[in-house]
Amino acid sequence: EPICHRHTLGAHALDTSSVAITIRMASSACATASASACRARVFTPRAGRGASGTASSSCRETASSSARRSGAYSSRGRGRHVAFVSADGGIDEQPTASSSAATATSLSPSSVSVLASLPAIPPSQLEQTYLMGSPFEREQWFPVAFAADLGEGVMIPFDLFNVPWVVFRDNNGQAGCVKDECAHRACPISLGKVVHGRVQCPYHGWEYTTGGECVAMPSIKKRLPDVFLDAAPVVERDGLLRVWAGVWSSDLKTQHGAMAKLDGHGLAPPEGFTTMAEITVELPIEATEVMERLMDMAGRKTQTEKVNFKRIDTEIVNDDVFPKIIASALRSLCTVTPVETNFLPSRVLESKVALEGGGKDWHIHQMHAVLPARPGKSRVLFRLSTDFVLLPKTARQIGGRVWSTLAEMVLHEQLEAVRAGGGGSAEFAAETYREWMREVSTN
Repeated sequence: EPICHRHTLGAHALDTSSVAITIRMASSACATASASACRARVFTPRAGRGASGTASSSCRETASSSARRSGAYSSRGRGRHVAFVSADGGIDEQPTASSSAATATSLSPSSVSVLASLPAIPPSQLEQTYLMGSPFEREQWFPVAFAADLGEGVMIPFDLFNVPWVVFRDNNGQAGCVKDECAHRACPISLGKVVHGRVQCPYHGWEYTTGGECVAMPSIKKRLPDVFLDAAPVVERDGLLRVWAGVWSSDLKTQHGAMAKLDGHGLAPPEGFTTMAEITVELPIEATEVMERLMDMAGRKTQTEKVNFKRIDTEIVNDDVFPKIIASALRSLCTVTPVETNFLPSRVLESKVALEGGGKDWHIHQMHAVLPARPGKSRVLFRLSTDFVLLPKTARQIGGRVWSTLAEMVLHEQLEAVRAGGGGSAEFAAETYREWMREVSTN
């Protein structure tokens, strides 16, 4: 049997040129062996964002000029980057696009269509040591961004279970998700740009598809084959981008099981409700604590510690006083009474409240998606919908900042302020959450 050459690059002894030379040597060595048996994996260092002090310094200069990802170059130790180099162009256990197109009678037509459209996802390179949560907890479709925020040429970076990711759209408008670390020098790709439906690293211009494949390497003379980033399946549904955080298997039965979880419960506003505000915030507290605050079903007699969250959605928010005045006036008109609350395993909390003091049968529907981002950090997607606003689309276009500000006020109240108990439905949701947490901790 021919020998498979495996080279591990040490962070203490290499610079950019030696990394490129070593990768070429590995590729050349495999080319001389049997094409059917040889596989070479070339590892770049996993100690931090950059592979050397020089790379990290250069990346910091880029980061300082970017308002979207300031401070993103701190050392995280998320795992290694693997360049799959083989003589025959194959990748171990790599699923094909055609295999993803198989259908199952148990899936909805939309899920069958989603499976057919997903790019081939390379085998996971993530080291389990650095991941938060358990495999059982991660095997869900997590809402990571609102679809309306992901316009053409836009990238939305986010962290999920201690892994940095970035979502973007290809030339056909389909959303994709890849790890937010270039396979070359671990520079965050979200600091770059979208070029012809591919994300381009700002450091050396390497470009990646929605399936994580590197298809352009302008920094070297000849592109290396089969270099991949980790990628995750993305489904755009109910106005949300939902990412599968577990290991994506090439086994069709496993894929169908994952899609069945997506079909289990939609996250669109109920019939008769129209979305008035969608905001995304980052909080300096654990996702578990956020859920506990939102699900404080017994009520809260004293105000909790103030939470200074940060708006990170793509909408530009200014400090105009007028929207805040109008939003405060709207908030003071009615008293909120909980009607219904539901918890979903993807850390989603849905609730409906009645407004006493308003019109007859006025209601607000709320959707909170709580993402475990990094240790001590979480991200919350909050959607506010109503069933009483006349001409809601026009009202949102004219007073969008008012509704957005109102949503911020409501979220602050839910996390901090005194509140009444939630009743029977809320207690059932709380017990469902506690049972899920027990199951997560033992699996």
